[in-house]
Amino acid sequence: MKKLLIAVLLTAMIVGNAAAVDVDFYDLPDAWAAQFGNIEDQLREKIQEKYGKYEEGEKLNKGIGNASVLAANGGYMRTANGYDWVTVALSVNSGVAMDSGSLFKFDDEFIDDFKDEGDLYMGAGLQLITASVGFNLGHLLKWDHGLYLTLKGGVSKFKTGDFDFDAYNMGFMVNYQLVEAKGLGNGHLLKWRGLNIGAGLNYFKSTFEWTVNNLEPIDVNQGGQKFTYDTDLDVKSETSRFIIPVEINTGIKLTILELFGGLGADFMFGGDNEVSVNSIAEVTKSDSTDVGHARMKMSKDGDLDTVKFRFTVGLGFSLGPVRIEIPYTQYFDDNYIGALGIIGGVAF
Repeated sequence: MKKLLIAVLLTAMIVGNAAAVDVDFYDLPDAWAAQFGNIEDQLREKIQEKYGKYEEGEKLNKGIGNASVLAANGGYMRTANGYDWVTVALSVNSGVAMDSGSLFKFDDEFIDDFKDEGDLYMGAGLQLITASVGFNLGHLLKWDHGLYLTLKGGVSKFKTGDFDFDAYNMGFMVNYQLVEAKGLGNGHLLKWRGLNIGAGLNYFKSTFEWTVNNLEPIDVNQGGQKFTYDTDLDVKSETSRFIIPVEINTGIKLTILELFGGLGADFMFGGDNEVSVNSIAEVTKSDSTDVGHARMKMSKDGDLDTVKFRFTVGLGFSLGPVRIEIPYTQYFDDNYIGALGIIGGVAF
């Protein structure tokens, strides 16, 4: 996971420079005026040359969006349908999106390849803590079939090194027991959980912020003197989205072991997806101790997918009212987009 995070941050840093580079020089010493005026355009060209090839950034923006959507869709227990009154649960869910050919390629070679290509489909999303509560509306309405309403909400906020992550999600899901569960031995030995269909509405917003340092300086020579442009990058990735999840699920219970799976689709709309870079660079001259500055700004909006089809498989354990589930979800896509989570709760 650490290598994945590093790779995502580095790739996001590169593509964060995904639009025309805007550089504003200021606080330059008066003594530099004549020489710097002769090299300013050349320095701008070198800055554009270093960052300009990443001006598209479409793959990264879409990868971050899809991974975040899949991570935000977690938080619903799939083995609890059939409960009488209420469920309460907590979950963690993480999503990853990447080029299928680069699935296990998180080393220096991967970073070098990405720098050569200028863009790569990749992203990560995380919903650190999501709480949910469900109600059996069918029981309250005295229906023969179960009708379940689940409300959820969660936040993710942490800092590690120079990396800040902040996100929240909220939503609801309505499930209907289309085909009733059937069991052997009063359902304690073996039970088929029937067919359950569901639809809902989710919303999430996530922000990644980090600083990339130790970049190679840019040098320009003029009149026997060297001007050096040296900077760190403050990078921010912001993604938000509304999601309408639709799915059908089933499962088998073997004593306390639960095996479950299903098919679904996510209809996505609204929101925003942007990677931006801001930096304050130092500009120095080889024969001077004075320091000038430059402000650099770049940003790129990304196009997001509107419909994604997916499947879910999972393993769970249930003992009395206590339930633990480990769901894995993956989109049907040319690229890899998958999410792994863990959820635990009680059902009464």
